[in-house]
Amino acid sequence: MFNTTHILYMVISALITAGLLILFRYKVKTQEGKNTVLKFFAIITVVIHYSSLWVDFFKAGEAQVPSVMLLPIYPCNVLMWLLLICAFIKNRESAFGKTLSEFIFWGGIVCGSIGIIFNENFGNTPTLADYDILKGLLSHSTMLLGCIYVLVAGFIKIRVPNVISVAAGLGFFALDGFVINGLYSVFKLDPCNSMYLLEPPFDSMPWLNTLTIGLMGVSVCFVATVIYELLCLPEDERWYSKIKVKLHK
Repeated sequence: MFNTTHILYMVISALITAGLLILFRYKVKTQEGKNTVLKFFAIITVVIHYSSLWVDFFKAGEAQVPSVMLLPIYPCNVLMWLLLICAFIKNRESAFGKTLSEFIFWGGIVCGSIGIIFNENFGNTPTLADYDILKGLLSHSTMLLGCIYVLVAGFIKIRVPNVISVAAGLGFFALDGFVINGLYSVFKLDPCNSMYLLEPPFDSMPWLNTLTIGLMGVSVCFVATVIYELLCLPEDERWYSKIKVKLHK
């Protein structure tokens, strides 16, 4: 990990992501066009994720299906499908649509970035000549772009109440982990540590468990949105002003 190949991939991926987001921001103006862009990156992320099965099949005449392609075991697996749902949802203005879109933005940035920077598979096999490794990085890049585009397209606004969506999304992660781990237990399979509920993701940092990661995520979102509102919104539109108005009512 962090060899020349990895660093070059991260730099090139970041530049392409930034360039495409800027291009879409200024060239894609219609709602239909924005929906099409989001759908494209949601679909291509799923296609790339599963593409190794087709590559293995046509190379060897058969393909083994890993668990992460059958079940949403890890956060990025869940976000990939949530991005697809968000791309095709009809009413993003509904409570569900807003919660989903806001969580995808914040969760996608964190999970997508971690999946590129600290990619465990690349760490074990540090080469892009292995298609499994390459497609893992590519799918994280396209997912990250799609998740950020939710904001660029104007589907969400950065506000302090985003914290509620992040908390709800993290709660869904936990529920997903309990269900997946439960299924493995019921069918007497070796534990998969879904959503890192059974043990921390990094042995060297046992304190960094699911609970602390969740609390950190909510805290970071709160601080970031508070700073944004202070810098970019007039006082009467900030979160504490709106709370005061509701209390006075």
